[in-house]
Amino acid sequence: MLKRTCAFVTSLLLSAALCAFAQSSRIQINAAQTIRPINPWLYGINTARWDESLFPGSTDEMLRTADRDAIEKIKASGITLLKYPGGNDADQYVWNSGTNNATEMDTDEFIALCRAVGAEPFITVNLNESPDLAAEWVRYCNVVKGYRVKLWEVGDEQWGTWARGHAPPEEYAKKYITFVKAMRAVDPTIKVATNVPLGSHPENWVEHVLKAAGEYVDMLTYTFFPQQSGKENDDTLMTTVGKFRSLVTTLREDVGRAMGSQKAASLLFINVGYNSVSHSPGPQTLQMINAVWTADMLGSMAELGTDIACFWALHNFYPPRGGDYGYISSDAANTPRYSYYVFPLFSQHLKGDLIATGSSDASVSAYASRFGKTLSLILINKGRRSHRSLEIDLKDFVPHPVAKVWTLDEKRKYNQLKDITQVSERFAVKVTPYSITAIEMVERDSVFPPVNIARQAKVTASSYSTIGPHFKPASAIDGKLHTRWNSAAWTKSNGQESQWFQLAWPKLQHIGFVRLYWGEMYGTNYKLLSSADGKKWETLHEVTNGHGGVEEIAVGHTKARYLKIDGSRGTKGISAYSIREIEVYDRSTMK
Repeated sequence: MLKRTCAFVTSLLLSAALCAFAQSSRIQINAAQTIRPINPWLYGINTARWDESLFPGSTDEMLRTADRDAIEKIKASGITLLKYPGGNDADQYVWNSGTNNATEMDTDEFIALCRAVGAEPFITVNLNESPDLAAEWVRYCNVVKGYRVKLWEVGDEQWGTWARGHAPPEEYAKKYITFVKAMRAVDPTIKVATNVPLGSHPENWVEHVLKAAGEYVDMLTYTFFPQQSGKENDDTLMTTVGKFRSLVTTLREDVGRAMGSQKAASLLFINVGYNSVSHSPGPQTLQMINAVWTADMLGSMAELGTDIACFWALHNFYPPRGGDYGYISSDAANTPRYSYYVFPLFSQHLKGDLIATGSSDASVSAYASRFGKTLSLILINKGRRSHRSLEIDLKDFVPHPVAKVWTLDEKRKYNQLKDITQVSERFAVKVTPYSITAIEMVERDSVFPPVNIARQAKVTASSYSTIGPHFKPASAIDGKLHTRWNSAAWTKSNGQESQWFQLAWPKLQHIGFVRLYWGEMYGTNYKLLSSADGKKWETLHEVTNGHGGVEEIAVGHTKARYLKIDGSRGTKGISAYSIREIEVYDRSTMK
């Protein structure tokens, strides 16, 4: 792996309604036919030790020098696994060398990154060094540091003549065994992978390696970079997904013949590196087509039963051709590429059990999953010019009439659109060219949790404390009880002061219930007020001897755009008033 015709109701981009379906393509979903569980590790990515932007200082400085913006974006993307130390470079990297550049990402920083984003670590050891060095890496991670790294690989693409240390398959197999024995002697619970080629190989690599070393193999890794650099073509690219399916199917058959069906069934199959071009990426990697291809690959890998997949890569800009393997830019801006948005869309909407789908339109791929009472459908329009009108046909699933929808296309970066209404077992949607659309449906008999509309409000206050970073009004509606709004500090310190806290919505809300989580300070005397215009106020609730804690207030049938806590007396302290969280519930969502 190198560095590398109907009446539609909603927006112009996506709409849905009951209609005649005269010229629509058909998407069939059989909710009762489960294909297999989707492994959450399908949403992995490669990160490299030579990436100097993530932890540009030494290990001792990582809390101060870490690129927190990049880390936050990785976490937000839903990445579930991180592969390290980076492709072919793994076979020349000495993890504990004193000459390693301090600006590069070492083992401790890599694990810190995994923990910060909630991802499983996966490490490739250097086949060109001694098995003892690999074993020491396992010892350092799992014994000395207690990192519990379960997934390991011995060498990267050693079947390729370009690989550093390439040898015939029989010789590689012997070496692989010595590495696995040394590593398992330190931690017998680890899983170890060997990397194999997809497609035919002049030395019959898969057969020879697996027959010789099969009992030491827990996982099979392979890579897929279908296009040659400089010969990228959008139409050709989309056909490579079918080629990938065929290659993986053949690989599974070859593995079964070499190892026996029982052993083959126990293996984890891992696409350890994939992107659209084999090396030196060009502009195509920055375009929407790359996201469309990545999405179709993820859906196909889910259908094929892929256990782990690792997109290449997190950062990897290539200036000579103006391309970027990275799903975020390598500069300080960490600009998300189109491919970045595929991962939150899929990790949030293709999970649980994969269910059977069918599409009558070759230019539209459909993938669906069930998670509890939720059924999610992902539609990928691979056509570059045409909108597609689609008839959605649900079997063994009676949906609630309202469905949520998100889209990723050239103009919208995984944006949530207006809800689809009048959803039933048959409904219609229209998708834009080169787009990925997620539709989330729930069963008709589902009971929805009440909606906390405070999270949707604009919040203001008479004052806030400036002696800490989390005391602004917005901290009382962020869903976190460890943050809070505090009124101004050191004003009177005896609580004998007036302060107010206000929520405002752009339109009238149907308010039925308010829950207040007070902080260490609280209102002992206050009123809960409502207003339709911010001028004329109505008292909904009054407290004259409050005790703080959690207060639950039923307010009947209130229509308001503004809700205010108007305090006339607080408690003694640095600040007189403190609200950790306020929840306001829409009456129409309360049962």
